[in-house]
Amino acid sequence: MSKTIFTYETEQGKTVKIREAAEFDAESILVNAADVLEDAPYMISTVEDVKELTIADVQQMIEMYSQNPNYVQFIAEVDNKLVGAIDFKNGSKEKISHQGSFGMTVLPEYRNCGVGGALLEQLIDWAKNNNEIEKVCLEVMEGNIGAIKLYKRKGFLEEGRKIKGVKNKNEYQDLLIMALFV
Repeated sequence: MSKTIFTYETEQGKTVKIREAAEFDAESILVNAADVLEDAPYMISTVEDVKELTIADVQQMIEMYSQNPNYVQFIAEVDNKLVGAIDFKNGSKEKISHQGSFGMTVLPEYRNCGVGGALLEQLIDWAKNNNEIEKVCLEVMEGNIGAIKLYKRKGFLEEGRKIKGVKNKNEYQDLLIMALFV
């Protein structure tokens, strides 16, 4: 069982626990991913992408994260229910191994109550304490104003953008490229 890494209270009085993902979380992660993607206009992945995954696939991914000291996956739980996750991988080649990127998901009913900020804070603390990682990167859709505000509050700066980086039903959005040096 993974130890609790961080706990905090939401404005609604709920206790959120953040810890590293473990193989026994695979089924919850898979179910959570489908729930998150149902109402997630700013996510790159779709529900159809998740339907292709099995519990064994997720277990294998968690195992890969646990074996690499420059990869990490944290989950957020409220009342033993998985409500969010963040994962980070560094570059696989020597010249880019000092930096990596992350993806984050939070269930719709737990958005805007601090879960994403707590997950991100835990990732930043982890990166600061990792001797290899110097830079944490992300890509975010330009219309995801709430996420962009969160990233800026945490010190991320915009480095550039991918014009028309996302196409959804013949509508385009730029992807902002943001980074934080730790």
